[in-house]
Amino acid sequence: MNPFLINNYLSPDYFCDRESETKTLLDNIHNQSNTVFFAQRRVGKTALIQHVFYLLKKKEITSIYIDIYATQNLKDFTNQLANSIYNIFPENKSMSKRFWEAIKLLRPIISVDEISGTPQLSLDITQNKQFEKTIPQLLHFLDVQNIKTVIAIDEFQQILNYPEKNVEALLRTSIQQLKNVHFVFCGSNQKMMHHIFNSAKRPFYASTKNITLQKIDSTIYAHFIKEQFEKHKFKINTNDIELILELSDSHTYYTQRLCHEIFANGIKTITADSILQTINHILLDNEGVYFQYRNLITPAQWNLLKAIAIEHKIEQPYAQKFMYKHNLGTSANVKRGIEALVEKEMIYYNTGVAKPYYEVYDKFLMRWLQYK
Repeated sequence: MNPFLINNYLSPDYFCDRESETKTLLDNIHNQSNTVFFAQRRVGKTALIQHVFYLLKKKEITSIYIDIYATQNLKDFTNQLANSIYNIFPENKSMSKRFWEAIKLLRPIISVDEISGTPQLSLDITQNKQFEKTIPQLLHFLDVQNIKTVIAIDEFQQILNYPEKNVEALLRTSIQQLKNVHFVFCGSNQKMMHHIFNSAKRPFYASTKNITLQKIDSTIYAHFIKEQFEKHKFKINTNDIELILELSDSHTYYTQRLCHEIFANGIKTITADSILQTINHILLDNEGVYFQYRNLITPAQWNLLKAIAIEHKIEQPYAQKFMYKHNLGTSANVKRGIEALVEKEMIYYNTGVAKPYYEVYDKFLMRWLQYK
């Protein structure tokens, strides 16, 4: 089996580091504190949640994971919540029966997911006022079971895009009344997440403990990579591991993906040439997508994206030296371009460090732009 997992979590044997963040999350849960953590996409926040949930199983704490990125409104959110609660009960008939009693007036509908084949629950509700009452009811049902429960809501910033404007207040009021249910909120849009949790005018202000999820330390990641390859009789030296981390920018998904493909090649002695051939193959596979990106943004935005990729990180995009070097025009043009690329999540503004900087979101796209 390939030890470099990309889209799922199996066990601590395949999980790299995050010891500090894991301890903090577990401590917060045990001390009945809600947590919010900020992380850019693909840096490993979902895997961290799944890792913590794996450890919580041994302590008989119920864990519920909800990804609301695809939800569009309060109705979608409520159905996601109801379905997630429903899916933890099949093995517990008495609790399942109590759950059905609690929601029978909401006219639950069961269907089967065409892709996974798993049952899906939705509630036949049409009025927003009904949904506003349903969320507190669902959370109250969990709370009175006297079972310690943790609900992790991923991409939580999506609630700001809902047409209903009272979602934050509704959720905050419901959560305040719970004793046995605690929450982990996470999101990849740093600006929107900070707006929800760090603005004094918002309902969630000062209601959680904060964690900022950065990249894994390169030294720790290098040890993990060496260990995983050597377990499976691959030979790799320190310089070549450093090359992998350099090419992937030590960003979790891109590091895992590159190692995954190197492992899949099956060549037991890994060299710099084989690593470069592997990443070139990945970039060629993605080239059609990158050309689509170019067609979706303006030429000025594309040139700015290339300039940021070439610089790797840019702290002062409005500096004359940067704009002149890459022929980007005026600071007003660059400002508009930066705003558009951040909005489209083509670039990321990392404010969780001492000197904030802009970088290309997709590290393989960054390398492709540099090579081009």
